[in-house]
Amino acid sequence: MAIDLLTDRAAGTAIGSDRDLRRQIDRSVSRALCDREYADRLLTDPTIALQDSGCPPQQYKSLRSIQAIDLVDFARQAYALFWRAEPTRAYLEEKLPMVAGAAQ
Repeated sequence: MAIDLLTDRAAGTAIGSDRDLRRQIDRSVSRALCDREYADRLLTDPTIALQDSGCPPQQYKSLRSIQAIDLVDFARQAYALFWRAEPTRAYLEEKLPMVAGAAQ
């Protein structure tokens, strides 16, 4: 999920924009790559990526709509929702070799 998710690591205290939410998603995906229990929780409830940081209702609703079967699927859906372009599987596998390998 390292697509462009691993861009800016600075954290805000509240999520008010798509950029802030993307940072939170980035952190959550990074953690999920190393922590299987967290990954399972993230796939079950994508809103844990918010870490009680609050966000506009539409962002919360969009994040909650993610129904992913693995981290690659989660990244694809989050990317489509919050980066405004839906990547292809080939693009994700090119950009995310660690995640793609973990998904197999």
